[in-house]
Amino acid sequence: MTKSPREHDRDRALYEFHLACPRPTAEQIIEWTERYPQFAEDIRIHAAISLDWNAADSLGRPAEIAISKTMMARAHSRVLNALFLSETQVTAPEVKGAAGFHEILESRGQKVHVVAKELNIGRDVLADLFNGWMTEPVGRVLVDAVRGFLGISEAAFQSAYYHAFNNPKFQHAKSSGPPIIPRRSYEEVIAGSNMSSERKKYWMGEI
Repeated sequence: MTKSPREHDRDRALYEFHLACPRPTAEQIIEWTERYPQFAEDIRIHAAISLDWNAADSLGRPAEIAISKTMMARAHSRVLNALFLSETQVTAPEVKGAAGFHEILESRGQKVHVVAKELNIGRDVLADLFNGWMTEPVGRVLVDAVRGFLGISEAAFQSAYYHAFNNPKFQHAKSSGPPIIPRRSYEEVIAGSNMSSERKKYWMGEI
């Protein structure tokens, strides 16, 4: 059966919650139910299941689930759907309706040059990442820095990355040739940046 857009959105929200909050706290549950109020019940059920599973693992015994079997079965099925979706979509294809880095910046009223200044990184490096020109894997130092500045989860970063990568901005060739997508690896982007040698070493994780 083909899923509706709402069901895909629900599975994606559950998967992001699953990644970001493997042992969800009360504060995290409140945060995520406010972020996705339309899926609040599913998030609460998944949180209860996660906590029970974690408790069972730590005690070495089966969990005593304090929710109905029907609710548990439904939530468990949805989590499995979300995990399956991650295997078939997160590793390469774009998530329908996802926002790229430029959209996230726009929603926050930010500009690329401001982010570059705050992070003390070459604007050209961020342009390659945000424009969908940087191939995987993206350096962990940069991932954490961008996530921290934007206040987004690992899953949200990955979603933005794949959205940008699958919808890259074209760069006009210097000659009369057609527009191109100047894709390079993370290492090549850092090496070719106009940053100082010290900053290049930092972003390469050598400092």
